[in-house]
Amino acid sequence: MFQRVELQDNDEFIILACDGIWDCLTNEEAVKFVRERIDIKTPTDIGVEMLDEIVSKDPRETQGIGGDNMTVMIVDLQPLKRPYRDSSNNTPETKVTE
Repeated sequence: MFQRVELQDNDEFIILACDGIWDCLTNEEAVKFVRERIDIKTPTDIGVEMLDEIVSKDPRETQGIGGDNMTVMIVDLQPLKRPYRDSSNNTPETKVTE
């Protein structure tokens, strides 16, 4: 079942992720994770950090949790407001044009 959601002016970001991510994090945990970093790191860096934190070092020990395929994409809906844009480490893939 699909549900249409209209974005609001105060929406900050969208997290698109496969089920492996949601096996490890609740919606609230994922939103908190991104929200704590979105003003100081690029969406790409946040996604890499998220994966680094939740991928299991030994899936047998965690009964497979953190060992599934994992993909995450974070879409910043307010990139022009972010301080990270002013840093010198902007790369072509993270640079936003107006």
